[in-house]
Amino acid sequence: MEVDTYTFCNRVAICLYGYFFLFQYIKQRKKSRELLRTVMIYLMIATLAIIPVLWVQTRLIWFAFAMIPFGLVNAYFAKIKDERNVWNDVSAVTSFCIGGMASYYHGAHIFDETIVWVFVLPYLYFLGSIFFVKTMIREKKSIMYRNLSWGYHMLLIIVFIALGYPLLALAYAPSLIRAVWFYGKKIPIMKIGILEIANSIFVLTCLTTYLLI
Repeated sequence: MEVDTYTFCNRVAICLYGYFFLFQYIKQRKKSRELLRTVMIYLMIATLAIIPVLWVQTRLIWFAFAMIPFGLVNAYFAKIKDERNVWNDVSAVTSFCIGGMASYYHGAHIFDETIVWVFVLPYLYFLGSIFFVKTMIREKKSIMYRNLSWGYHMLLIIVFIALGYPLLALAYAPSLIRAVWFYGKKIPIMKIGILEIANSIFVLTCLTTYLLI
């Protein structure tokens, strides 16, 4: 039995729903029995949905194990109601990128150089996005975060150019521009979100092109 990509994505989506409701329950000070019932139902459905995938490709379970520590970190910050902590963001991004590796492995059935890029390249983008958003919302008066954001994005481009990866340098160039250009400006959160979506599409296009050529 082979689990096709469409079915795999649907089952992963179910697991993410269960993950979401679990964190909503953890965040509550007064635990709701109704929400707990919903959490349990979704977790049961998620477990049943993912079993066939793991049965067909047992090695995927190692990706799940790798994500557990980062899920526990997220659970901790949800428990203390400090979800905006930078380490919570970094942990969530790490878990997300491991999930990307699992998706690649599901289709390719191989652990090669590409799977490493599948983790590293999005991780570098999202890490920069964390710093940028911090400078625009929560830490907009912090010189440390400003320097961290600008320095990180500049270093990223310099390193890729030095290593001979001009397409990858191009992929992250708009991130540097928006980090410097928009710093200190009063921009609505909604607009920041739209800018990040547009930037992520550009990055995804460049990274996909690089991985395919």
